[in-house]
Amino acid sequence: MNRKCSPALSWYCQALTFFVIAFCGCQSDDAADKPQRLKMAHVYEVSAPTHAYGTAHLAERLQQATSDLDLTVYPAAQLGSETELLEQLVAGELDLAISGPSFLAMWHPPLGVLDTAFSSRDLDHMLEVARGEEMAPHWDELRQRYGVRVLDTWAYGARHITSNIPIRHPDDLDGFRLRMPAASVWQESGKALGASPMPISFAEVYLALQQGIADGQENPVPVIKAKGFHEVQKCLNLSGHIQSSIQILMNERAWQRLDAEQQATLQKVVRELGEEVYRGVVEDEQRLIEEWRKDGTMQIVEDVDVDAFRKRARKHFSSGFAFSELYNQITSEPVGSQ
Repeated sequence: MNRKCSPALSWYCQALTFFVIAFCGCQSDDAADKPQRLKMAHVYEVSAPTHAYGTAHLAERLQQATSDLDLTVYPAAQLGSETELLEQLVAGELDLAISGPSFLAMWHPPLGVLDTAFSSRDLDHMLEVARGEEMAPHWDELRQRYGVRVLDTWAYGARHITSNIPIRHPDDLDGFRLRMPAASVWQESGKALGASPMPISFAEVYLALQQGIADGQENPVPVIKAKGFHEVQKCLNLSGHIQSSIQILMNERAWQRLDAEQQATLQKVVRELGEEVYRGVVEDEQRLIEEWRKDGTMQIVEDVDVDAFRKRARKHFSSGFAFSELYNQITSEPVGSQ
């Protein structure tokens, strides 16, 4: 049976419909006004340049740039190891994370080239390569296969060898037990320098040096200072054999949830902080070397035969590796021109 609404009931139905539409519209507007909440994690200590000059300021810089992005950063492995953070990133449990080329090379082997000895002349060259055409298709491979976007590459620092005797030539590393990270790329770089690389966990390096289990280690100067390696080693040999980098990563689904303006803002702030990290790393290295030279904390060995190390490394990596073609492309300029 078809019944017609009374005028009063008809008015009530129209009013109710208007209220529902208005309420839903307000809810939609409110939801749109809420900032996108992002979660970031990494393994670097709060005193490390990566955090001190970079991620410690990321949330504040984003707030200054826009009210649409709300970021929380968890440093110092609060949410897990580097491997665990990458797993969380792929699963979408994290929106952003930081990793290095040797870890990412487990997904796409050519990326390991950035952690090879003498693939870059200096930090500027490394950043130019990492942000340039050579690496672009390899970063895109991460996005397509694993849903991980590389927002930027940051400088981690020039790595130098510490020891209890001066190291000036590859021959000085014959039989030298050099602690290097366990990833195969790092171990191969140790061999390329002429050393006998030892895969000792980072937390155990100080004790290994103190007890003579390892003869030396290699890291950027600010890291050497932060971990106290200068207390148990006599010489800082300025080899600069690896221009170390880290990548700022974002889950692709999280990236696509942002609108174009939010994406541009996030990208801009990350790049700006990357430049501040770069300056901080370089200034910290220069300051510490000068301090140690003056007070005798370590013997600063400056007359390292870098060309001899470079030639040895290039011969080692020129063939037989997944990244050899890329390595040769990056290092194609004559050694003498460097």
